[in-house]
Amino acid sequence: MAPNECYTPLIHAMIRAMLQEEEFSSAYRKLGIQLFPLYESAARRKTTPPSYKELYEIGRAFISMDEEDQLVATCVSVAVTMQALLFCNGVDAELLIGLKKIDEKLFAHAWVRMPDGQMLDPQEKYGDLHITKVLRLKEQAERWALSIP
Repeated sequence: MAPNECYTPLIHAMIRAMLQEEEFSSAYRKLGIQLFPLYESAARRKTTPPSYKELYEIGRAFISMDEEDQLVATCVSVAVTMQALLFCNGVDAELLIGLKKIDEKLFAHAWVRMPDGQMLDPQEKYGDLHITKVLRLKEQAERWALSIP
């Protein structure tokens, strides 16, 4: 098994556990704060961010593993994991959450918008959703830093 085949599911599992343990905004803020040093040092570490194709394949693998009952993945856990992988490599992508009404019921979905505007959604469901929330990990860390007296 290649390192990424082991590490990315591990990272996803840890992020999913964080998101389940507490309210989403609190877990998301903690993730931004904890990962900020990796974001900030990415240039000095000369990291190469994962490509769109690599992230798409990672996300598809998580979705496939979920369908085969090998792990539990949701659009939110997959999107936050892809965003975190980018953030640790110096890329401040956005987590988007969108809604639409289907047969009198609300459908919600999460995906990532790359800094170049490209949408990263391994489930390809974002098309006609109304974006209701845009979240950035860097912004979470900055808000926390500004709140310290």
